[in-house]
Amino acid sequence: MKFKFLALTVLIIFLSSASSIFARKRLVRSAANSGSTGSVWVRPMLRPDNNALILAFGNLNLANKLSYHLTYSNDLIPQGVEGNHQPETNNFQTELLFGTCSGSVCTYHQNLTDMLLEVIVNLNSGQTLTQHYQINP
Repeated sequence: MKFKFLALTVLIIFLSSASSIFARKRLVRSAANSGSTGSVWVRPMLRPDNNALILAFGNLNLANKLSYHLTYSNDLIPQGVEGNHQPETNNFQTELLFGTCSGSVCTYHQNLTDMLLEVIVNLNSGQTLTQHYQINP
């Protein structure tokens, strides 16, 4: 009986003093929320503060190259972000910031309009797939 009480006490102390551990959210395929390009899927979503676009990709083992282009205007000034990824893993996630950062100080663009995302996927089969998304911030 003493052992159970001691074990329970140690467990409660351990759980109350343990620090939080944050892990990357698992990417889950959802037909309602993802755009499908063949078997490779793409899921763009605005970050909760609307200062960035999070791109999640899956089944990249079927692709040998992926590129993305985001264009938008802020106060009628054209802006853009582009990048590419060599798929070594099955899933990939990146964040496209609406603004610029220098060190730890970021300046975010305001009054965003005309946001268009283009994703180009080169499959291992030699086929090239293009997906367009209109984003409403």
